[in-house]
Amino acid sequence: MSPAYTNQFQETYLDSSSLDASTRRWLDEIEPYNRREVQFDLGQAALVVVDTQRFFCEPGYPMYTGNSRFILPRIRLLLEHFRERGRPVIFAAQQNKGELIDRGDPLRMWWPSVPLEGSREVEIVEELEPLPSEKVIAKRRYSAFFATDLDLTLRSMGVRQVVAAGLYTNVCVEATVRDAFMSDYLVFLPADACAALNEQIHLASLRTLAYWYAKVVTVSGLIGR
Repeated sequence: MSPAYTNQFQETYLDSSSLDASTRRWLDEIEPYNRREVQFDLGQAALVVVDTQRFFCEPGYPMYTGNSRFILPRIRLLLEHFRERGRPVIFAAQQNKGELIDRGDPLRMWWPSVPLEGSREVEIVEELEPLPSEKVIAKRRYSAFFATDLDLTLRSMGVRQVVAAGLYTNVCVEATVRDAFMSDYLVFLPADACAALNEQIHLASLRTLAYWYAKVVTVSGLIGR
């Protein structure tokens, strides 16, 4: 995807002082769609962090969004909460072996340039660096479940609930949430731990996911601080 195409829709709608207020406003706006009362159980949960890579989170890369910088501290809080309590943390990182090896025509049409396996741009950003014991799953499509062993990994650890976070809300996060739901996981999506190119598509995705696939929450509401 060319920088020009990305920049056409780019809008930095977050900053460190407004994230809490924005999140409250999003939850108010999607409230009619987010009414299912479900109980979060950390003892059954895993955290799945999607595409928090240099390619999306560092300036100079074609898919960078400035919004990513403001959600990384929230994702860090989730990481710490899960790690301190011995719960699984799994990273899903978009990467392909080659432009013409594991990418079909539709994906090349919609997304001409992707981070290639082994390159610096596929690395998880330093703030969220995985521990040696944490699994990093290479994904070739939007969803972290599609053609990967994520489902097998979660089931092997007895996971029944998934907390999803990362980038972009309306693309890889949404695809992962949908597949988690279709695989019979109860899904929680912290609205302040994911971001999109602009607020309009972020909010539209939250509304859709809340109505059909996940309980949309906040990081503080989920972890109790």
